[in-house]
Amino acid sequence: MADLRDINDQSLTDLLSALHREATDPANAAHVVQELEVHQIELELQNRELRAAQQALEESRDRYADLYDFAPVAYATMTGQGRITQMNLTAAQLLGVERGRVPDLLLGTRLAPENGRALLDSLSRALRTGEDESLEVGLGRAPEARRDLRLIIRRERPPPGEEARTACRVILLDITEHLQLTARLQERELQLEHLVQHDTLTGLPNRLLFADRLGQAIRQAHREQRQVALLFLDLDGFKSINDSLGHPAGDQVLKQAATRMLGLVREGDTVARLGGDEFTVILAKLKDGSSAGLVAHKLTEVFRRPFTVDGRTLYVTTSIGISLFPQDGSDVNTLVRNADSAMYLAKERGRDTFRFYTEDMTARVFAQFSLETALRQALVNEEFVLYYQPQLDLATGHIVGLEALIRWNHPTMGMVEPLRFIPLAESTGLIVPISVWIVQTACAQMKAWQDQGLLTDAAVRVNLSNRDMQNPDLAEIIGGIVRAVGLNPAALAVEITETWIMANPESAAGNIRHLQSLGIEVGIDDFGTGYSSLASLKRLAVHEIKIDQSFVAGLPEDADGCAIACAVIALGEALGLKVVAEGVETQAHARFLTTAGCRIGQGYLYSRPLPAEEFESYVRRQGLL
Repeated sequence: MADLRDINDQSLTDLLSALHREATDPANAAHVVQELEVHQIELELQNRELRAAQQALEESRDRYADLYDFAPVAYATMTGQGRITQMNLTAAQLLGVERGRVPDLLLGTRLAPENGRALLDSLSRALRTGEDESLEVGLGRAPEARRDLRLIIRRERPPPGEEARTACRVILLDITEHLQLTARLQERELQLEHLVQHDTLTGLPNRLLFADRLGQAIRQAHREQRQVALLFLDLDGFKSINDSLGHPAGDQVLKQAATRMLGLVREGDTVARLGGDEFTVILAKLKDGSSAGLVAHKLTEVFRRPFTVDGRTLYVTTSIGISLFPQDGSDVNTLVRNADSAMYLAKERGRDTFRFYTEDMTARVFAQFSLETALRQALVNEEFVLYYQPQLDLATGHIVGLEALIRWNHPTMGMVEPLRFIPLAESTGLIVPISVWIVQTACAQMKAWQDQGLLTDAAVRVNLSNRDMQNPDLAEIIGGIVRAVGLNPAALAVEITETWIMANPESAAGNIRHLQSLGIEVGIDDFGTGYSSLASLKRLAVHEIKIDQSFVAGLPEDADGCAIACAVIALGEALGLKVVAEGVETQAHARFLTTAGCRIGQGYLYSRPLPAEEFESYVRRQGLL
């Protein structure tokens, strides 16, 4: 409804009559809204009548002093500093003061603390411009009950021939009831809006709000070049519950199902009920659509847990169809239709499962799940092995270090390269126990070699993941392993990727300091691929930087690679850091790096990564003890 103060008297009267004529069923929710609108209009008309009466009283107050004093409108005369110099009985009663105390009364002392400054500003403007001011304030300070007032401030008009006066006539209108009615109206409107957009049983967004949310997600994903996944869920065997136990039991299952789904999605994702036992989940801002399969997998698992209704244990699974924006559709209707089709395919495949709209995506996701399952068993079944690659002094050919590299010897897939399983291990959190195994195995092997008199001046380097570096107990864990094995801490070094260090400098700095306090050196892997600054390198106080093999591969023909390699070498020398070049595969690589001042190299020119037994033979054969 428009602001009633902007509507003339006749139009307000006509509107009030129309509302009275439009009688509705009192039980109807719309009747409450109509009733509040009538109250608003009636109150506005009453206020106008009172203001008109007050103006008439002002014009004749000298002749009708008694009428002025006992008028039902509260008004007062006030200076620009907010001091009341005169008021009628109605104003005195409203403010809760005696008439005899008027000369000492500052209105600001009776108002809520935050309104005092606004009152003085309005008085100043009214005196300066001669224009009326309207201000809403709170009357009463704690512990007094608050009332809401509208102050209409008007500069006093002097008789003809006199100078402008420095006082204002202020009308004080009690609008407490009006604001309460307005608040009730707004609350009721919000309730009605919620009813229109939400499912009454589960409280989830309904079909209307779902379509709006999906449309918004599509538009945002289009701007940000991301993906959106739509999951369409149907409960398996739900009809039999309604038929055998009745709709109240079915309603309980639906409410429990809604709660389970809400517990699995991120804040900002949407779970909606379209009707019956059909639900949807909108997964927004996805980098990779296949991650929707992980959510669907978790949903099928959570539905396998029994439902309890009135002491009965019920089992209800779900079939899920998945469509992706933009590959499976670019609008709401297409995505819903394709997700629905995928859901029916899941039903045909035996239920209690999920399917993407495209079969190749389904195959990819299930292959990833299969790999994850196998990865979880790899530690238990001792399928991981460590390979070692030497780091040599380019001038002398002596081993100054070695890097431990994990491999997965799967019983059927054979040797699985790290690039296939490390990203999966990081995304699932399995990398944490795997990293512990790597450190334990590398330390134990290094201790065994040094006990044989091998590699006594070298250190074995292990790579730590981003998740490892987020662990505040990392240093204590590694320190405990070193002590348990009996290895000199100087014989172990760790490498961390440059990108993660620079993205999380504070977290990295804490763990690096703790590791160094134990005597364990820390280096930056793949240096040059991130955005390290000199200040960051100095603050982190790492011991080593490793030139990424992508910069070594083109040496010496690649001018950019040459420039980067030389810059990294010069930077390391200036900061007193070891510089290791990885990916050294040719004599040309080695000659360029040696000439540029790099002292340590690692790569196939010297040796490929070798299992422990072969690496030991390599060391003995070369006589590099």
